[in-house]
Amino acid sequence: MLTKTAILSLLGGMLALRAVVMADDVLQVHGSGTTNPSKCFWLIMDLIMDRAKLPLRMTYRAVGSSTGQAEFIGNINGTTGADFVPVNDFGSGDIPISTEYYNSLTAAGVEFVHLPLVLGAISLFHSVPNVSTEPGQGLNLTACVISRIFKREITTWDHEDVVAMNPNLDLPSSNYPITVARRVLGSSSTASVTQYLHEACPTEWPSNLVGSTIEWPEDTSECEGSGGMTECIVTVPGTIGYIDSGHGHAENLNEIELQNADGNYISSKEAAAKGGIGAAAGEVPESADMDFGSVNLLNRPGEFTWPIVAMTYIYVRKDLSHVEDPQEQTLLKAFLAALYDPAYINVCAEEFAFTIVPDNIRQIGLAGIDMIATNTSAIPWTFESSTVPGEGQGDYVISEKRRSYGEYQRNEFAGDSTHFQNEITNVRAELATEQEKVKNLEEELSNIRTQMGGDANTPIVGSSTQYADFTDDDAGQISAALIMSSLSMAFWAIAAAVVAFRAFNHPNKDIPEVMNGGSGHGVINGGSGHGAAARTAAKHSAVTQESDMVA
Repeated sequence: MLTKTAILSLLGGMLALRAVVMADDVLQVHGSGTTNPSKCFWLIMDLIMDRAKLPLRMTYRAVGSSTGQAEFIGNINGTTGADFVPVNDFGSGDIPISTEYYNSLTAAGVEFVHLPLVLGAISLFHSVPNVSTEPGQGLNLTACVISRIFKREITTWDHEDVVAMNPNLDLPSSNYPITVARRVLGSSSTASVTQYLHEACPTEWPSNLVGSTIEWPEDTSECEGSGGMTECIVTVPGTIGYIDSGHGHAENLNEIELQNADGNYISSKEAAAKGGIGAAAGEVPESADMDFGSVNLLNRPGEFTWPIVAMTYIYVRKDLSHVEDPQEQTLLKAFLAALYDPAYINVCAEEFAFTIVPDNIRQIGLAGIDMIATNTSAIPWTFESSTVPGEGQGDYVISEKRRSYGEYQRNEFAGDSTHFQNEITNVRAELATEQEKVKNLEEELSNIRTQMGGDANTPIVGSSTQYADFTDDDAGQISAALIMSSLSMAFWAIAAAVVAFRAFNHPNKDIPEVMNGGSGHGVINGGSGHGAAARTAAKHSAVTQESDMVA
């Protein structure tokens, strides 16, 4: 008779055998590169995995444009070897691959395509207190002043050059210090900002200070990734830094209003509302497999044109033989097709404030996907939007009709989180109004004391027979009481909204699939391996998770 231990051991062995057998059935795609569109890539990968019949594993490592390019080209150590072996299935960056590397790859017989995808604004944000967030009333700066700030020649916010374009700047103190936050490692944001400064103010920002990595002054703050930049700006008041506009606005950072090429001070929000992001898209090569090294979307003319616009590219080799599984080759092409499908990419435009490339550039991208060769034995993946009886149940059909409960709940929570974010924004606006009322009351009290000659014992309120003495202590106590009561109500409202917001965004731990992307995908938290060994390990890991859940 089998004991309980023996039965459990037998079941464990059967599950392990099942995992090994099924491991080869997990199809994978892995990319790496710029952080700016990472949420968009994660979202679309998540949707594809939820809607696929077969088990898939798709990841994207947000490591910066320079790393994404290096892993795509195959020069991890900065060398240009003859083999150019990639360690990702595709790369992505907000800067094109340089003409130098394009020529080196071409000479080595490596053909690839740039797939222009979306346009994104890069903005400068700050944490200077008492600056209005209303359009046209923010902190105005020019490229020349920013250059001097970044070089640490201007180190306080009350410097005469800053005050000259911001006469109403209300700083907490004189000599209020400026902290400069900048990216570490290679960043397309750094490349775009430094190139913009050079083009808009070459006398203050020379060409040797242009690039994805440059030599910064020692007293600047190092920040890793978009999240790190946000933290740098928020945690130290008086900080100035740069980040993609969508990320900065999602974090409620205060944006600097830059002077564009036409001499107008403008925010990226205003520019986007008036078509000023798309207006920056200039001429690009007519074919996706040509050299994009000279494409430049910075400091373009136009009344509402935003001066720092980056185009996000996907880099893909025309020969996918380095991806060993033929079905993974066609899965990669399906992912690329989804990036140009309005049903998928429009979600990114709405959620993450990207501007889709103009149609003429979109057509170049679609033609570039057609240039990518796959194994002739591979079955192409298709998409089902309207119900197709029979065919929609095929193994290689990505169907909008097929969903996971995790995806359903994420969509529900997304709507609730938007509602509470709006509530928090409204409460903050009410708080600002109450603070303004308190400030006005303080001014009225000060005026009354002045009118009464400044005598602390001068009667303020009373009649011919009775007076109430009103002293400076009384005024201070009344002012403090008014401030505390107003702030207390406002902060309680904010606290209630935040608690509710967190409750909706962090569901019960008994249903972890809601937070992990549904169906055990874990897209956002997943890393990406490559090569035969890495793929086998990843496949085994994906199925082992399923086995653990069954056990």
